[in-house]
Amino acid sequence: MKDINLEDRCFKFTEKILYNYKHMESHIESLKSLKNDITAGDKVALRAITYDNIKVSPTYKISNAVMDGVIDPVKTIQEIDIDIYHENSLKKKIDRAINNLDIIRKEIIKLRYEEKKSWLEMSQDLYYDEKTLRKYKNEAIKSISIELFGSKVFKEEEPTLFDMLVI
Repeated sequence: MKDINLEDRCFKFTEKILYNYKHMESHIESLKSLKNDITAGDKVALRAITYDNIKVSPTYKISNAVMDGVIDPVKTIQEIDIDIYHENSLKKKIDRAINNLDIIRKEIIKLRYEEKKSWLEMSQDLYYDEKTLRKYKNEAIKSISIELFGSKVFKEEEPTLFDMLVI
């Protein structure tokens, strides 16, 4: 049986991403800038660890504060790299899905989500009635959602054994 709730959530999440799509590139650039700031600053993660002035415990264990001072920037850089990778991946998937749409659906996505136009403005620009534009928009969103979440979410019938195979 088809999970309508999951399909609806995927659809709405895709719309939310499209509303913020215009800002994805600037977010990726700000992450790259942050990474450069961390690696170029005085507290570069690649400095040497010195134990000369460190008090040691009777068991000769060294404080974690020294290690953390070096490891924390490295962890931060790794986390930023992971974020950059995921953002770029998501942007590429969305770009690929939009590029696979036909011309009218691409234009609807552009006008509605990038330029934030109303349905009336869009119908005047594209010479379609509002009902048709909404139908095309829903088809485009569903197509983009399939690219993001996979086709199993939007299957009309119960999955067959073949559909359940992980290839």
